[in-house]
Amino acid sequence: MARCGVCGYNAAGRDPVREVIHGTDGPHAVVATTLYQKLPEKRKKVLAFADGRQKAAFFAWYLENSYKDILSRNLLLKVAQRLNPFTSEGLSLRDLSPVLRDLCREKNVFPPAIGDLQLLREAWLALYREFLTDEPRISLEGVGLVRWSIKWPDWFMVPQVFTARLWSLTEQEAWELAFVLLDSMRADRAVEAQTEEGISLNWRDLNLQARQMRVRIGRPDRTKDLRSWDGKAAKRARFLAKLLMRRGHSEQEAIKQAVSALRELWEIIRKSDKNAGTSSDRLLISVNDARRLNPDWWRLHLITNDDRLFQCDTCGRLQGVSVRAVCPRYRCPGTLKEVRAMELEPNHYRQLYGEDLPGSLRVEEHTAQLDKEKAREFQREFRQGKIHVLSCSTTFELGVDLGDLDIIFLRNVPPEAFNYAQRVGRAGRRATYHGFAITYCRRGPHDLYHFAEPEQMLRGKIRPPVLSVRNDKIITRHIAAAALSAFFRTSYERFSTVETFFNDLTLPSCVADLKNFLHEHQAGIEESLRAIVPAEMHAQVGLEDGSWIANIAGDESRFSDAEATVSSDHQNALRVKDAAKERDDFKKASWALGRLRDIAEERVLPFLSRKAVIPKYGFPVDVVELDTQRTRQNREALDVLLQRDLSIAISEFAPTSKLVVNKKEWTSYGLKRVAEKEWDKWWYAKCAKHNVFVRKRWSGERRAPSFEKCCARMATAKYIDPKFGFVTSLQKPREPKRRPVRVFTTRPYFAEFKDKAGEKIDFGVLTLTTVSPGYMVVLCEGRRGEGFYVCGACGAGFRRRQKHKTPQGQDCRETLEQVSLGHEFVTDVLQVQFHPEPKGDMGPVWFAHSLAYALVEGAADVLEVPSSDLSATVGHVEQYRIPPIILYDNVPGGAGLVARLEEKEVLKACLKAAHKRVSGNCGCDERTSCYGCLRSYRNQFAHEHLQRGPVARYLDALLASWK
Repeated sequence: MARCGVCGYNAAGRDPVREVIHGTDGPHAVVATTLYQKLPEKRKKVLAFADGRQKAAFFAWYLENSYKDILSRNLLLKVAQRLNPFTSEGLSLRDLSPVLRDLCREKNVFPPAIGDLQLLREAWLALYREFLTDEPRISLEGVGLVRWSIKWPDWFMVPQVFTARLWSLTEQEAWELAFVLLDSMRADRAVEAQTEEGISLNWRDLNLQARQMRVRIGRPDRTKDLRSWDGKAAKRARFLAKLLMRRGHSEQEAIKQAVSALRELWEIIRKSDKNAGTSSDRLLISVNDARRLNPDWWRLHLITNDDRLFQCDTCGRLQGVSVRAVCPRYRCPGTLKEVRAMELEPNHYRQLYGEDLPGSLRVEEHTAQLDKEKAREFQREFRQGKIHVLSCSTTFELGVDLGDLDIIFLRNVPPEAFNYAQRVGRAGRRATYHGFAITYCRRGPHDLYHFAEPEQMLRGKIRPPVLSVRNDKIITRHIAAAALSAFFRTSYERFSTVETFFNDLTLPSCVADLKNFLHEHQAGIEESLRAIVPAEMHAQVGLEDGSWIANIAGDESRFSDAEATVSSDHQNALRVKDAAKERDDFKKASWALGRLRDIAEERVLPFLSRKAVIPKYGFPVDVVELDTQRTRQNREALDVLLQRDLSIAISEFAPTSKLVVNKKEWTSYGLKRVAEKEWDKWWYAKCAKHNVFVRKRWSGERRAPSFEKCCARMATAKYIDPKFGFVTSLQKPREPKRRPVRVFTTRPYFAEFKDKAGEKIDFGVLTLTTVSPGYMVVLCEGRRGEGFYVCGACGAGFRRRQKHKTPQGQDCRETLEQVSLGHEFVTDVLQVQFHPEPKGDMGPVWFAHSLAYALVEGAADVLEVPSSDLSATVGHVEQYRIPPIILYDNVPGGAGLVARLEEKEVLKACLKAAHKRVSGNCGCDERTSCYGCLRSYRNQFAHEHLQRGPVARYLDALLASWK
């Protein structure tokens, strides 16, 4: 949608229609801040859990940043309260800054070593952030604690146009109208950031989302930092037009008179400013051919309980002045109502700004995204009380004694009862204090289920864990660890660094050396491997025919990819160094030298673990990395380790994706390119109408091969499997300003069974095809299915065609190819074919998807696993109206979960749980769905088509006829 048909709003060129999402960071910050505030001084520690690394990482930044804003406003209010008795004209920014500095020193807001000038500069920064706030609703002015005014210069006179018959304003109303119009420039951020002598600020220091603007008469001519003072569609003209329209004037006439009045006011200000003593004394400061406000004339006033304010009956915004009761907010039709400050509705922020808050709140992240040394540092400082809130994922569930910890904050319901027990068990480990745990239930199906029935989680009854030892990829990784262990025992000198391990990083030989070693000692190593690998897996992992050696040291092995990757990184850094020396680019040459040193000096075991050659904590299988090209000169990059399973990485690490780690925002620049290695590429064709998906391996041809088409809607495209991972550019990560939007989603497709389909089991109302390995393809097709534009030479990726540089910052003249990102993996697949035909007019494909997601949630409840461990898609078949539902373990190699659904009673229990999920307890209409029944982040492609009502009726009838 280009623009709103009613008001014309176009969201700066973006779609003006947005999905309403119930965010949790704000409520979580309120809970965490309150807990921290109420704790005793020497026990101010809160451990906050989340079931997602990005959720934990962003919350660390969000909570600390929001607390700083709250504390800044809290202190500014206290300064105003101290100074208010000594002035009647209000407080200028220059009045406020020294007292705010002293209060910051008194409250220990900043480190004690900070100098007086630097502390004064911080006070000025805080003042301007409030004066130009990005958060008008929760600012001191927005909650009704202060108001701003102008101390009018002696040489300025109110324009007579506003007191003339057309407008008929009193002189007081004319002054107030002039203030509203000029103050709108403050909302536009058209303000010159002036301070006292010795203190320098630039706009970037304020860390505001909006850029600094200028205002002038006439059109801005698409200049990004320019606003029109007298634009017909702008807020100033619209506000004045509302005043006239309420007096009976037509809209066209009102806008015409509004523009005329604005030009007259501007001219009066321009002429009167000529009487100012110096240019810095003017009300509006000249900037090229435009103007900015001079903040020296603005005054802050404290609002007491008996003071009057004006509140809009439509938008609810508070105003310090009222001109004919017209709301000045752009396009708001509301009327201002007078209200006393003491009569305002309770407001959390208003209360918080008035309380006595601690002078600091340090929040850090503790997730698997951090380098182990940085994670260990945060753990130590949290135990010592130097970190007040530790925002973590599952990393703190086991094996950690945090001493005198009292408070656990669970930001969502944990996946299982044992997770809950382990998390809340971090607190209350000392006899003198009791532990306290608070759980926030989100609007997801898992949380809503346990919110309605908390006993299951609180009872702490734990089912014995089920572990499948038949995942050949995990077993192969353990075989690699055992083989490398034997290799190091005979070649200990290679166990030190990556450089000694590979001998020569330009022409590494370690894969060949390991392969030769394994062939020489094959019999003895195989004997030890047979003792640790389950007997039923010997043939599958190659212990029967000796192919295990090729699995771990062959051309297609993880170890071979790791060797090629580190050699490619080394050669890239060498090329950058040589090119930089030729150009006398000492900064780039310094980076290249640092990069070469860091590649060579990395320890062997962390390298092998990072490249998923040997086992590590957790069980993701097809792990790839977002390479930050780290060097010791870039501390931010050294402190993080960004890895994901490839089925997740193709969306979270896709080119242009952003993610927050250690309070920095990182951006993916493209796909990792490895010299002399190629990505796997596939042609694919799919049809949304018939739910058909087929693929063929790319063999170098320029045109897509022919596919047997089901209809004219079948579309053909190409995808890349980015098995070498992703890479950032050399630019330093930025400070976050908001939660990064997850732009890209994935969709799973069932390609085919690996060998053959399983046996069929007939349960009457449905038929199961028993579990057997199958190929699943997860696709990320970019925004709106437009794919990505990827360079085949350097890997740089974008959302549109453009000139580009390599990830190392060098010019690249290769062309970009439009592709999707995809990942193929083999896992356990269970096919379910429902026989009864559904009633109603819902399309069979989307009905099958709705039924599939209900079944996934039901199975997750019965098996007591997170729903993310299972997944589903819909296949294609001709003879049944409902397409077959494909349930699969959401991990390459399988985890033994869907196999448990072959049992009749387990399957029936899953169907009952699925029926309960869509029965209406979530509160959404039966013709749609929500995050409480069928929706999740993973199935966004289907949100508009999912309906819980038809599924509820279908399962009701199905269960009634189940024998």
